[in-house]
Amino acid sequence: MLALWLSGVFLLSATTLAADLKLQTRLVWGTDQDKPPGKDWQEIDDKTRAKLHQFKWKHYWVVNQCSTDANAKEHKKVSLSDKGAVELKDLGNGNVEIRLLDLKTGAEPKRVKVVQHSIEALKKGELCILAGDDKETWDNAWFVIITAAP
Repeated sequence: MLALWLSGVFLLSATTLAADLKLQTRLVWGTDQDKPPGKDWQEIDDKTRAKLHQFKWKHYWVVNQCSTDANAKEHKKVSLSDKGAVELKDLGNGNVEIRLLDLKTGAEPKRVKVVQHSIEALKKGELCILAGDDKETWDNAWFVIITAAP
């Protein structure tokens, strides 16, 4: 009976830990341009900016951000803009799977990139960064930055 109770406590604890995986996803625009008029974008925080030191831009504008739970049952879709989204899933092996999606009106989402990142590393303050060129504006870039939610 004690063994059954202990195994129930262990299973409950594992379930609770899996449910506690909160992630923050930010869409960031890297540019040398000032903030566009009429946008309520904010500069990225100093701690994250310091981790982007290898990139060249003067400004990193947070275009959108969202905190969400990742679980092992299904991929959780997070819309970042009308052009892109990510899907997040706790793989149950200490990693989170991150799927970057390209969204086009009238078409199925296209999977652009799939990566796995250590949950423990995210909880310790590491960033998972996916990035690419801005196709509309020369010499700018976009970043999807995923961290453990504060």
